[in-house]
Amino acid sequence: MSVKVREQRGKLYLDIYNGGVRKWESLHITLSGDKKQDKELYRLAEICRSKREAQLLTGEWDIRTDGAGRITLAAYIRNYAKTTNTKPMTSLLHHIEKYANGATIQIGQVTSKWIEDFQQSLLHGTKADGKPLSQSSAGAYMKLLRAIFRKAAAEGTISRDPMVAVSLAKVIDPEMVFLSADELRRLAAEIPESDFGKEVRRAFLFGCFTGLRVSDIETLTWGMIERNPPQIIKRQKKTRNSVYIPLNKSAAALIFDGTEHLPDDFVFSIRGENRPKEYRALRDWAENAGITKKIGWHTARRTFATLALGHGADAVTVARLLGHTGLGQVMKYAKATDEMKRRAVEALPEVDI
Repeated sequence: MSVKVREQRGKLYLDIYNGGVRKWESLHITLSGDKKQDKELYRLAEICRSKREAQLLTGEWDIRTDGAGRITLAAYIRNYAKTTNTKPMTSLLHHIEKYANGATIQIGQVTSKWIEDFQQSLLHGTKADGKPLSQSSAGAYMKLLRAIFRKAAAEGTISRDPMVAVSLAKVIDPEMVFLSADELRRLAAEIPESDFGKEVRRAFLFGCFTGLRVSDIETLTWGMIERNPPQIIKRQKKTRNSVYIPLNKSAAALIFDGTEHLPDDFVFSIRGENRPKEYRALRDWAENAGITKKIGWHTARRTFATLALGHGADAVTVARLLGHTGLGQVMKYAKATDEMKRRAVEALPEVDI
């Protein structure tokens, strides 16, 4: 890193070289031709040079001249969380605030080295309950942090994104739990005794046939259901994208009971405040059905994706049904199912050997 005073055509500039990038900044100083006066102008330019060099060393060079970058990283994330999904943002904020000077560092002072060290702390860190943080969670937090800095750079809060020079650590994808068609049939055949367990069963199976997240199942109203043809038209809670999901006979049978409902009535009675009780009900239901896999609400969404792909649906269609704008997550589901591999191999032409 270097900052030098340069003269060109009677004007003074700062020649700044930092992070492999060179740029010139005008000092708006024009030499007069008078030796005594120009000496004073060069002295002023040297003061500016020294100040710019100090700003680069402290990271303040990334701050806009109006001071927007002086907001702390933690405060910027809190503001960002107001316009997006808050749960992962809250978890990321927890890890940032407990790391080094994470609670007080200004967003414009964050360097690539600071981010790399923070990434290492995540890879060897723990959750709020003291349990080890999984590599997949650490990777997800770093991707979220990258999105935050991209936004800050795009809107001008910082002039340069420090994460551009950071390589995200490769993490091992966790085992993706989903149900086979046979396991799904066994679950469907098992009826819990309690009314709460029956409602959890109904909602979970509906997720298996629609791919809806539990947050979308909880907020699904009858006004989002069309009967002819049977389908859902819903704006997803997480992504805010509208999805159109046809209902097959199994999904329709889970909700259509011959009763008329008001448009604002909820289709299911499960709510997030009962989440621990819901997971206990899912676990007991699976055990009674002879399922040894550890299932959760997201298992239903994975089951929908893997079974749809395994039975011939193309990745683009499945992505649209899930509400994804890209194919990255769907390709993870594709890798999880052996049925697609078998179909691909069986599609090869036979030759005489």
